[in-house]
Amino acid sequence: MDKIHADSRVVNICKLPGIRNRLKTLQDQLSRCQNSLNDFLEKKRSAFPRFYFIGDDDLLEILGQSTKPSVIQAHLKKLFAGIHSVEFDSQTQYITAMISIQGETVALKSKVKITSHVEVKN
Repeated sequence: MDKIHADSRVVNICKLPGIRNRLKTLQDQLSRCQNSLNDFLEKKRSAFPRFYFIGDDDLLEILGQSTKPSVIQAHLKKLFAGIHSVEFDSQTQYITAMISIQGETVALKSKVKITSHVEVKN
């Protein structure tokens, strides 16, 4: 890396000993990571089919930050037609109501606990 940093011209990088094998190894590792990520996302989508309606970036954000109210609010419109936002309890641990784009509020009979396992039904 020091050699590449010192002279980043492609022609000179190609002359480094073993660079082809290193790049091939890195490409294989990256490909395995991508396949594993795709398998993981497919498993989450199979568990909760509404995840098929959003892209990979959105799904990763939901899965990684599912307990943050701002993330929940940002993706609800994409997942559920008619729900514009939700109302939280004072500690933001439970969802207590759904709100439409017109402002109509529907209180939930049972509040929904916010967990990191978003694809699991409570």
